[in-house]
Amino acid sequence: MSHTAPAHRRRRRARWGRGILLGLAVVAIAAQGVVIAGAGWAAANPRIIADRVTVLTTDIDPEVASYAAAAGLSDEGTALLHASFTRIVAAERFDDVCSSDEPGIGVLGCYTLADGRIYLYDVENPELAGLEPVVAAHEMLHAAWDRLPASEQDALTPLLEEAFAALGPEHELVERIAAYEEVDPRSRVPELYAIIGSEIASIPAALEEHYTRFFADRSAVTALNAQVIAVFAELEARLTTLSDELTALGDRIDAEQSAYTIDAAALEADITTFNQRAAEPGGYRAQSVFLRDRDALIARQQELDARLAATNALIADFNAKLDELERLNAEADDLNRSINVDLMPIEEGESVEAPTEG
Repeated sequence: MSHTAPAHRRRRRARWGRGILLGLAVVAIAAQGVVIAGAGWAAANPRIIADRVTVLTTDIDPEVASYAAAAGLSDEGTALLHASFTRIVAAERFDDVCSSDEPGIGVLGCYTLADGRIYLYDVENPELAGLEPVVAAHEMLHAAWDRLPASEQDALTPLLEEAFAALGPEHELVERIAAYEEVDPRSRVPELYAIIGSEIASIPAALEEHYTRFFADRSAVTALNAQVIAVFAELEARLTTLSDELTALGDRIDAEQSAYTIDAAALEADITTFNQRAAEPGGYRAQSVFLRDRDALIARQQELDARLAATNALIADFNAKLDELERLNAEADDLNRSINVDLMPIEEGESVEAPTEG
C-alpha cells in the first residue's frame, strides 16, 4: 500500500466581502506599523493584505509550525499555512470539515476554496509521524496555487505535465490523478501541483525553481514521503510473500493428503489380503515368504507413518503462517485506519486440522 494522497475537497468558489476585509486589513496593518505603498496596490491585492493581517494578528498552531519546519517550508510556505488558519482535527470530527465518498481513499487534509482554510487529519500512529508534514505541505501548495495569477498557473501547467509524464504509466500517481479527475475534472492540474511539489523528488529545473518560493529545502518533504511509502511497501511485501507461501503450502498439503489417503487405502487392502492368506491353512507354505510379505507391509506402514508426520509438520507450519498473516492484516488495518482508510485485508485461509492415523 503505497499511502493514499491527501484528497482535495470542497473546491467550490464563493464570493466574499473583499471590500470590508480590505478596510479591516488597512486598519490592522496600520496598527502593526506596516506601511503599504499606495492605496492602488492594496486595492489590487486584497488577498495578500488579508494573508499579512492574519499572520500579524494571529498565532500559528505550534504543532502546525513543527510540520512546516519538518517539511522544509520557506517563510512564505509557512506563512501560507498560517494565513490558511491551518487546524489539526481529531479523527472523529474530521469528516465534518473534510469528507470523501470514494471507497478506499483516505482523506488526510483539505483546502477549502470558499474560505481559504486548511484542515489536517490527526495521524496518531507513530510509525507514520512523517506523513503529517507531507500532508501539510500538500495543502499549503493548494493554498499557493489558489493565490497564483492565471498567467503563472498557465505557465506552470506544461511543466507539471512534463514531470507527471516522466513518472511513467505504472507510477501510482497515475491512478490517483485519475481518481481525482473522476470526481472533478478541473482538479487535475492543482492536484499535480500539490502532489509533485510535496512528494516527487526529481522534477524539471524550472519547476524546482518555482517551488523554492515555498520550500527552503524541498528534499525534506520528499524524504518524509519516501519514509512513509516505505512503511506501507514493506508491510505489503510481507503480506504478499506470506500469502503466496500459504497458497503454495496449502497446495502441497492437499497433494500430500490426497496421496496419503490413496496409499493408506491400498495398504489397508493389502493388509486385509495378507491376514486372510495367513489365516488360511496352507496359505503360506514357506516361513520365508510369510516374513517377506509381512516385512514389506510393515515397511510400507512405517513409510506412511513418516509421511503422515511430515504432513502434520507442514500443517503446523501452515497454521503458524496463517496466524502471522492474521497479525500482519491487523497491523495493516491499524495503519490504514490511522490514515482514515478502511481496506480489505489479503484474504485469509482457514486453519488446517492435522489428520490422524486411522
